Amino acid sequence: MDSRLQRLIDHFEIREVIEAYVDACDRCDTDAVKDVYHLDSWDDHGPMKMPGHEFAEACVRSLVDVWDSCNHLLGQSRIKVDGDSAGAETYFHASATRTTDMGERMLDQMMGRYIDRFERREGEWRIKERRAISEWSTSGPLGEDFMRGDLFLSGNRHPSDIANEVLDLRPGSMRIRR
Repeated sequence: MDSRLQRLIDHFEIREVIEAYVDACDRCDTDAVKDVYHLDSWDDHGPMKMPGHEFAEACVRSLVDVWDSCNHLLGQSRIKVDGDSAGAETYFHASATRTTDMGERMLDQMMGRYIDRFERREGEWRIKERRAISEWSTSGPLGEDFMRGDLFLSGNRHPSDIANEVLDLRPGSMRIRR
């Protein structure tokens, strides 16, 4: 196969893993978050530094316990493949809403980068090591939600979100169709 075509395929498959991770976080799907990590992986997510599968459980538990919603937007990825290993840098913007003990709705935002080491094992790319880098973060009161009600459908934080049906995504998996 032409090396340029293999590079394109590798980049596409790695980017799919990165996208599957944020989708699984936003849907609070612990098994799908686990699925992007190798069993012997490591994640350094600021206050949470632990093996990838343990991080998946702690991350989703935190998303459910602390925040009412979470949405990630991904920016560009720089990916360098070397055989069955790869490095990637991907920009992200995460926004989450929460309700304080006093009933005030808050918006928490963070802009950062995922610095990843990937390994391809048995033909599949997964994260071997991840470091989440914070460029900035902010919190503030969330104003009135003028789009709620009957104006738009509301998203769900669990695998029953309408996108899973439309995209034929499987709960608990990396959400990548092979």
